[in-house]
Amino acid sequence: MTSLPYIPTEYSVKPGLKKLEDEPHFIIDEWYPDYRNEKMDARHENLEKYYIEKPAKTGLHKKEQRPTHNVLMKTITLWMAETLAKQYKKISFRPQKELYVFHNDYSNESVWVDEDLNVVQTLKSPDFIYSKKRGEKYPKPAYKNLFDAICSQIQEDVCIMRNDELVTNHVCLPSWWSPEEKMGMSMGEIHADIPGMEKTAYDHIWNACLHKSPYLRYNWTLTDTPILNQHPSKNIGKNFDRDSLFLRVERQVLQGFPEVHGVLFLIRTYVGDIKTMDKKHRVTLGNVVNKMTPDELEYKGLTHYKENVVSYLFS
Repeated sequence: MTSLPYIPTEYSVKPGLKKLEDEPHFIIDEWYPDYRNEKMDARHENLEKYYIEKPAKTGLHKKEQRPTHNVLMKTITLWMAETLAKQYKKISFRPQKELYVFHNDYSNESVWVDEDLNVVQTLKSPDFIYSKKRGEKYPKPAYKNLFDAICSQIQEDVCIMRNDELVTNHVCLPSWWSPEEKMGMSMGEIHADIPGMEKTAYDHIWNACLHKSPYLRYNWTLTDTPILNQHPSKNIGKNFDRDSLFLRVERQVLQGFPEVHGVLFLIRTYVGDIKTMDKKHRVTLGNVVNKMTPDELEYKGLTHYKENVVSYLFS
């Protein structure tokens, strides 16, 4: 489907955080229509399944002068809008009288919101009337707020944590995990089912993300389809008896907001056909799978397919 930013050379549960440096937070490329279409399909299926907000249970003592959930969301949403507008000429974000307007030429949409970032109006380019492409129609259901509108118009999925507690998911393209089930969890709880991560120093990671970010890391898995939305309810992506194999890579950017005790996670998913990979990369990946422990194979969904997958990678 697309070129990959990362090829794994080992199976590792180390955080693998590195400074983002000059790399962009968001990436919009020629595959934008495919991501947009799958996000629109997820919205149409059941928005509440993919977009959930649940204010933090921690840090809510009455005497504690900490920002509320609404302040957290507004701070991060405005940062997202302003960062996208700085990075891409086809996106703009500006005040307009008592409103804000977010305009995106990639989606041909303009969204007006009030001071609380609630959507007042969404307009599409007139060209959408003549288009047969799903992603060029009006969003259904309508955007709930500016955060929803932005997340639906970028290629990244978005998670927000506050005080090491997952409070917001806008994840339309998950890799075999349920956004709803992870709500309210800490970093440690979210990754509890990953073999080898029980000794991870999550407190250190959280503090680094909050105060020293932005960071970049990669995650990967194997799948049998280029479909981006692999919510567990769809039961797709792990049938390795078929003659198709894809490397699915997540580019994860972590941006801290210490003033509101929050961390933003951007997850950009890439999918590459194994057939298009260089032979040396296929062999390297085959060796990685070959060395996996039974627990690691189970976590990756490869328990019953190891021989098939290794043979395919070495062929």
